[in-house]
Amino acid sequence: MIPIERDQVRGIRILAAILFGVSVLGGCATVQREASFPQVQNAVANHLGQRVEWNRDGERDERAQQATRTLLQQKLSAEAALQIALLNNRGLQARFEELGIAQADLVEAGLLENPVLGASALFQDAGTEIDLDIVQNFLGVFTLSARKKIGRAAAERVTLEVSKDVLDLASEVQAQYYRVVGDAEALVLARQVVIATDAAAELAQRQYVAGNLSKREQSLQQAFYAQTLLEVAQAEAQLNADREKLNRLMGLWGANTRWTVPDRLPEIPAKLPALDDVERQAVERRLDLAAAKKDAEGVTQALNLARQYRWLGPLGIGVHFERGPAEVKSYGPSVELGLPIFNRGQARIARLESERKRAEERVTALAVDIRSEARETRGRLSALHQSVRHYENELLPLQQTIVAETLKFYNGMLLGVYDLLLASQSQIQTGRQYVAATRDFWLAWIELEHAIGGRISSPAATPPTGNDTDVPADNPQQHGDKQS
Repeated sequence: MIPIERDQVRGIRILAAILFGVSVLGGCATVQREASFPQVQNAVANHLGQRVEWNRDGERDERAQQATRTLLQQKLSAEAALQIALLNNRGLQARFEELGIAQADLVEAGLLENPVLGASALFQDAGTEIDLDIVQNFLGVFTLSARKKIGRAAAERVTLEVSKDVLDLASEVQAQYYRVVGDAEALVLARQVVIATDAAAELAQRQYVAGNLSKREQSLQQAFYAQTLLEVAQAEAQLNADREKLNRLMGLWGANTRWTVPDRLPEIPAKLPALDDVERQAVERRLDLAAAKKDAEGVTQALNLARQYRWLGPLGIGVHFERGPAEVKSYGPSVELGLPIFNRGQARIARLESERKRAEERVTALAVDIRSEARETRGRLSALHQSVRHYENELLPLQQTIVAETLKFYNGMLLGVYDLLLASQSQIQTGRQYVAATRDFWLAWIELEHAIGGRISSPAATPPTGNDTDVPADNPQQHGDKQS
């Protein structure tokens, strides 16, 4: 046991004062894992008009489940599917945990290194020599502010990336929703074609048995019918696959997968909104571009820090205590200074310079790609709008007229029943093409919203509701009348 004298007490007080000052400079070391999540919520609200929750406890999970069950009680709309995915997608919830990781890294960037305690004992004939050192690296004090800026830029980059992932999920959910509705509507029309070809095949069989039709003509009608059966099976398989993908995106299983959708895709807007400034909107609103800029900002700050302290090595300041064999005690300050002889930070600076240049070039390349993507998607949306309008204004009315005129000729015994059935089949096939074009239009609409990083405002473009009436499967003309 070493007796503590007055001088030693004074030394301990000096040491305590040093450690207290270091602890004050180190700041509070609490980690608020959800500190940046409100920024994600604001981004989602501004871009999507939806709410997103970080389900981290049983109560929040239960609220999310209750909201999901409520939304699934009626026919699923695009907005409802999106909200369910934002509340229930487990991959998204896992992504939110990266916000907590980023906040922990930010707090750690603002902490100083722990002091180092050293002790040695030399056993001599005259007695034992004991040395005690406690040293704090004060270089971290000088670089504390810069390291906080670097950590803050990294945390903001992660927040922007997570927000972008939410928008990516939203775009994927909405696009998949329109695929499901389009699949369901196309399946109804495919089944109507089956009814028409079944009638033709049955009539051909009776005429062949009666000797009024050749084997070739009967086989042709039977082949048409068999082909439509195959198309229906393929359409059912496609609908099932697309429903399951939407289930995965919404995080649903069990009884929650029995949701229904409206019977038809929403009508396209009569006129497209002004899309002249999509490039500007995309560059201003895209979160991946903002995240890339934050990454470049963080690398630039790290480079400035490396350049500023390249000649300053580890700087340790502390207290040294020594007790010699003759019970001679001494204490005083100690300094440890790293000499930049071999490593002067040249490699680190060169690496950071390349990293900064790479980050800046990535920002420029991404901005170029974003502009091009916005222009390309705008052009595709405009072309699909014209295509759908052509179906509505030209092709569907013409097919309806052909069916009506063929029926007149059939009633006048100037055309046969096969001509009437063929005209009905052609009308239904045109209806199927119209459905596909409408689906592609809404997919392009969602893609353009994703390209510009936000909603396209158009009062005429509204998501489908659950109020549509069913289309009778035994009346193919009714669907054509509605579309025309």
